[in-house]
Amino acid sequence: MMPIVFAAEYYSPFTPGGAEWSNAGWAQALGRRGYRVLVVTPNYGAPSREERDGVTVVRVAFPVKLRPGQVEARWRVHHNPLFYLYFGWQIRRVVRAEGAGVIHAQGKAALIGAWLAGLATGRPVLATIRDLGLLCPLGHCPLFEPWTVFDCSARQYFGKCVPFHLRHYRSGLGSLGRGRVWLSALLAWWDERLRQAALRRVRGVIGVSRGILAAYPERLVAPGRSRVVHTLPPRVEVPTAAAALEARRRLGIGDGPLVLYAGKLSPGKGTPVFLEALDSIRAAVPGVTFAMAGKGELPLPTRPDLRVLGAIPQETLFALYRAADVVVVPSVWPEPLSRVLLEAMHIGRPVVATAVGGTPEAVEHGVTGLLVPKQDPEALAKAVSELLLDPERRERMGRAAAERAARVFGEDRLVDELIAAYEWASGTRR
Repeated sequence: MMPIVFAAEYYSPFTPGGAEWSNAGWAQALGRRGYRVLVVTPNYGAPSREERDGVTVVRVAFPVKLRPGQVEARWRVHHNPLFYLYFGWQIRRVVRAEGAGVIHAQGKAALIGAWLAGLATGRPVLATIRDLGLLCPLGHCPLFEPWTVFDCSARQYFGKCVPFHLRHYRSGLGSLGRGRVWLSALLAWWDERLRQAALRRVRGVIGVSRGILAAYPERLVAPGRSRVVHTLPPRVEVPTAAAALEARRRLGIGDGPLVLYAGKLSPGKGTPVFLEALDSIRAAVPGVTFAMAGKGELPLPTRPDLRVLGAIPQETLFALYRAADVVVVPSVWPEPLSRVLLEAMHIGRPVVATAVGGTPEAVEHGVTGLLVPKQDPEALAKAVSELLLDPERRERMGRAAAERAARVFGEDRLVDELIAAYEWASGTRR
């Protein structure tokens, strides 16, 4: 097969979130299978071309510079017609120079440029869907609407989503600040229309779970144009018990039971629900410690049993999974396929998660973890407490989780599925 081009607005060492780690994992996995992968991404301050973990990274000239790590450029940097035209031209240049056979848009902001490059070169373009970001610029609909399929109309967006955003995220703004938010929301709305137009026209769509594809209306993602390829678990060694103890010591966590929340601190991720459950868990399990690792906009309480860790290195996070007795993923929005779930399963930790989006495709209720209703702190507290009080059940579930991660989310199987999607898009497989 001819070389594969990944188009992404970020790539290691610039990794604002889990999507960038997933992109790198996929590129490296394809490389191990013998495929040549070229990643086209803006250059925020790294070598313009390098071989990185068996992948050729082509960083195109870009005026914005960032520090390596979890730092994002300002929103308008990647959401404007000039970026789309420029990035599309650069992708086209690499596709022609390298003789690439497929263009894979790995980020929302890369979608339009990838589609334009596909038009110019005649190459098929696929787009990966990892969230609801191509439905609503703000993505708040799942927080207050009971729908299972989301199609944010102008009436919904300007009548409900923007006011919700102002109430819950920008409540302290004056009239001038609110006016700026409304202007930004209008620009984001028109930008969303452009990206949706590109999404409708690419050759195919890859969803990271059946759950996330089910949330998209058929006008954007028709069943005949979509495939499911689950997210790859991390390719890392399971940390040792000694590494877990060292992580506890270094982060100031005692020897008692540990409940870990990892991920963005936001209403959609269920952070407020988890915080509501803390007192009930502590009443059932005295001496428990709660750790929260991740960045976000929500303020967290100050309490002696809570360790707020912020963004931490991946190596430290994996050791913390090993140290945890239970990992919680209390998402409210239709979680596509949480990397936290896959990472915890890979390391052999039982999880308590909400039955939303693609989560039931990962967590086998009662076998590898427990599923609870969303926005239900009492059910969450009860499930976590039950596991904390039953070490044998936790151990059994942890082993089952690791086995399921290897069996259902094994690299060979998932790479086969991705290659089949490329062959389908190229017309070499039905």
